Amino acid sequence: MKKIFLLFMLAFFACLNLQAKKLFVEMEFHKNSIKLDDGSNKKRQALKDKDGKDLKFTSLIGALNYMSLQGWELVDTKSVTSGSGYVGAYGGASSTNTKVYYIFSKDVTDEELEQVVNNSYKDD
Repeated sequence: MKKIFLLFMLAFFACLNLQAKKLFVEMEFHKNSIKLDDGSNKKRQALKDKDGKDLKFTSLIGALNYMSLQGWELVDTKSVTSGSGYVGAYGGASSTNTKVYYIFSKDVTDEELEQVVNNSYKDD
């Protein structure tokens, strides 16, 4: 009887895990603060403390550890380079800027994911 109950509980928890959906966010770390984009706003949202001030971190690793503590899992990173210039045989000028973005995911309910998705459509 105990074995049947144990198997039933394992199957139940396995089914619960299958129903979880992933919410993805893109994190930008700039000037020791985190800005997140979940696709629902045109502007990245800075993380705030309880007083409404931007959370400030001493390092990128501190920010990544904070995200992990909040239940986010780092999925990928992407680099975006902007700027231009020309450097030829006789010199020239070049100015580029590279930003690194961090993609995180977190298990959420269908309702939570649906709310974000419903706010991510673009009005024409």
